[in-house]
Amino acid sequence: MFHEFESNQLISLVLAVFTAVVIYMVYSTLYKQKDLISEIERKEKALENKSVDEIVSELRQLSHEIELKITNGKPIFEQLTQSLKKNTEQLKYIDVGLLPPTYKFDDPESLKKNIGECHDKQFKIIKRGGATTAYSNWEWFGSKSKGTQMVNAYQSLLLKAFNAEFDAIRKQMRFSSYDSAISKLYRLKDQLEKLGETANVAISHDYFNLKKDELRTWHNEQLRKEDLKQEKKKQQALLREQNKQSGGDTEELEDDIYYRKSDLKKAQKLAQQMFGASADDMKLKISSMQKEIQKLEVKFERAISQAQITKAGYIYVISNIGSFGEKVVKIGMTRRLEPMDRVNELGDASVPFRFDVHTLTFVHDAPRIEKTLHRKFNAKRVNIENHRKEFFNVTPQEVSDAMEELGIECDWYFDVEAKEYRESLLIREALKHELSQAKTVSSKLPESI
Repeated sequence: MFHEFESNQLISLVLAVFTAVVIYMVYSTLYKQKDLISEIERKEKALENKSVDEIVSELRQLSHEIELKITNGKPIFEQLTQSLKKNTEQLKYIDVGLLPPTYKFDDPESLKKNIGECHDKQFKIIKRGGATTAYSNWEWFGSKSKGTQMVNAYQSLLLKAFNAEFDAIRKQMRFSSYDSAISKLYRLKDQLEKLGETANVAISHDYFNLKKDELRTWHNEQLRKEDLKQEKKKQQALLREQNKQSGGDTEELEDDIYYRKSDLKKAQKLAQQMFGASADDMKLKISSMQKEIQKLEVKFERAISQAQITKAGYIYVISNIGSFGEKVVKIGMTRRLEPMDRVNELGDASVPFRFDVHTLTFVHDAPRIEKTLHRKFNAKRVNIENHRKEFFNVTPQEVSDAMEELGIECDWYFDVEAKEYRESLLIREALKHELSQAKTVSSKLPESI
């Protein structure tokens, strides 16, 4: 009887479970049918208002807008990815107590590369624990592990202090005070050893020698810049002599002729629309303009023929992202005694922002180098019709490679400061933010009190 009772209970339980499952499936099916019917009704209602073609057209338009956003967002995404990669790389050095170097804007790419190599060597020795030495078996309240932790903390603090003081010594160093800077570095090492003698912690000889190498690299750049100053005096003397022989500044003459011819064309167009006495006056004015242009052209030809005898000058590569966008550079030459005068002149009134200089190098045959570079990038000219416009759709790195192929050594600055342009963007953003805040405040104020 007992077994029969258990069997009946089991059968009842199975039947109850089966019934519950069936009921759940029925209700689930009903709900799904209800949702399906609701979706069908919604779509039928939508079709009453719009045709299938209209809905398809809207979906295509939406798809096109999304694709456009993706296309526009890709450059920004790539820029952020590059920035993240660079910051992650710097963070890797900071985590071990090696701060990234700070450069002046006129520090060349060659210096950045050399200092980067110095820091790579320093990072490797820090990572393997060879930047500091610690001859100690400390125990902290009888615990060796806590003693080891304290020694490690000593080492980390000592290394950070040494690197921070090194940066201060390096920034104070001048081209004539290298020996003094080295003496300061040795004194710093001795002082830190005294501070760390409780735990027998000190800066290792290997790491100290690497920092000396870095200091020497910075000093070599200072010496090179000083040599360039002396060399520039010789270059200016040569250019001064050239200008005396040529009898004038060919660039100013060429610019003057170009703008006068432009004024002449405008006057000739205006003369065609005039009649009577006004037309006669304009003809006299045009005749006078033509004579002045002829005189300037004769003077220019004489100056050019003389300048071709002595061809020394500066090749410049400049950019202006605020005026022309990224990956556009101007490649030109100047025989000015101070080449930056020409760059400043170009960025004075004709464009809204000043130019950034990527290189400015003295060569003994400037016309040939300029023509070679123009010929190489001819297919990438911004203005194909007018070759006086020396703008090209290339990067400074591409021009650097081309000049390297020509065997010309020069300093390069690939970073773009674009100070005026970036400041304008910040001011514009600030004004926009102020305007939006003002609108928010005004929307909250009552219409009347």
